[in-house]
Parts: sequence; structure tokens; C-alpha cells
Amino acid sequence: MRLTDALRICLIVRDREPQLYERAAVRWLGRFALEAPNLTLADLNLAAEAIETLPRDAQNAMERLSILCRRYRLPGC
Repeated sequence: MRLTDALRICLIVRDREPQLYERAAVRWLGRFALEAPNLTLADLNLAAEAIETLPRDAQNAMERLSILCRRYRLPGC
């Protein structure tokens, strides 16, 4: 499964089973950390902040995550 697909699952979980969102978000963040080459702690923190705000401000969070994915050349994210 691609990282972008995992992010879509986070969005679905957010809408259908919000009590499970945090678990899905942590899993996504872990995958991001593993797949982003030479990831910095600062950027990991930015990703964590964005995924944490996704339930409240999806558009802004998705824009920030997209920037990070492009920065680390993660395909389809």
C-alpha cells in the first residue's frame, strides 16, 4: 500500500470511526518516518502536527503533508 493510500484511510477513519483516528494517524506517521529518506526531527514534528490537526482542518493539514511528501520525494503522496 502506498503512503497516499494510507493517508486516505486516515481520512475515512476520521469520518467513520473517529475514536480510531489517532491509532491510524500514528501508523501513518510511522510509515512516513520510515519511507522519507534522511528525515529530520523538525520535519517529523511538522508531519505530526499536520496529521494531528487533520480532523479539524483537513485542507490545511493536507497541504502541509503534501509539501513534506514532495520535499522527501515520496511517490503519490
